[in-house]
Amino acid sequence: MVNLSAQNTIIVGTYTNSEKCNSGGIYVFDFDENTYQYNLKYHTENIINPSFVSLSPDKKFLFSVNENGDKSTVTSFTIDEANGTLIKKDERKTQGEDPCFLISDDQNLIVANYSGGSINVFKRYADGKLSDVFQNIKFEGVGVNPKRQEKSHIHQVQFSPDGRYVLANDLGLDKIYVFKYNKSGDKVLEKVDEYDAKKGSGPRHIAFNKSGNLFYLVQELSGDLSVLSFDDGKIKLIQEETLLSRKVRFNFRAADIHLSDNEKFLYVTNRDDADDITTFKILEDGKVKRIQQIKTTGRNPRNFAISPNNKLVLIANQDTNRINIFSRDLESGELAPTNKSIPVCAPVNVIFYEKGK
Repeated sequence: MVNLSAQNTIIVGTYTNSEKCNSGGIYVFDFDENTYQYNLKYHTENIINPSFVSLSPDKKFLFSVNENGDKSTVTSFTIDEANGTLIKKDERKTQGEDPCFLISDDQNLIVANYSGGSINVFKRYADGKLSDVFQNIKFEGVGVNPKRQEKSHIHQVQFSPDGRYVLANDLGLDKIYVFKYNKSGDKVLEKVDEYDAKKGSGPRHIAFNKSGNLFYLVQELSGDLSVLSFDDGKIKLIQEETLLSRKVRFNFRAADIHLSDNEKFLYVTNRDDADDITTFKILEDGKVKRIQQIKTTGRNPRNFAISPNNKLVLIANQDTNRINIFSRDLESGELAPTNKSIPVCAPVNVIFYEKGK
């Protein structure tokens, strides 16, 4: 007897400029959490490098970035639940090159432009359409790493859980900017503070706890994980740990970070010679203790997702063209390879879409 609650949809963002395979852009699969069976329902065509995708809070719309240099855009889609297709609603040019992350609420779409070193705000409308950029915030400066920090590189924007603030990570300048979020009006983002991360660390992604008083930061260039407090827009460092298991020098680029739903465990991916995922236990004071580090059994693990039943972790391994499926022990938090995977060309971002929720 099939457990219907195990039936879900996953949506995958990819790079379409891979030289080793051909990607149509965004892929939609039916996926069974119990059997790991998948079925390709739909994929887009002629959507350029939709490397990050994000659902609207009401799950009615999907937004994607389109990394394409000075021709970069963002695209909005409606989701046809009946047949799993995406219907393009709008596409708007960014004011900044290579958008890599976006967030939305019922009023606005906020986009991080990596190469452009900027943040764009678009109005979003009830029918899924978007305005042109109506607020553009650009950052100037250089960091200490001449190859990776030659200018600002905004890698993520994220709402605080109470919706009062938006945080933005600048990999290029080793900063986290804090903006007061004004949902309506001409100045949606109003900068109120900034946090200086360790020089050369390269802040990439953060994960907030549900109460919003703590968040966890992964730093791409130093391979550090930071535990930070957040109080009325002010950030303070509580703890810093390393993802690196070897004392000898090796290549790495830390990538994505997520908390388990019960906030007892934290997971972080790391690429290149590392190609691993690290599990941390969250202690009572919010600090972390590393309990496991295992290979992702694929090259260049980018973003990953914890399944709705919390028993699986799906990791997008970009360079081996597979989303690898790991089982997750609910008690210990530890992961184990299932040796099952979903083939997709150059997967970067994978999210779960629960029908009717």
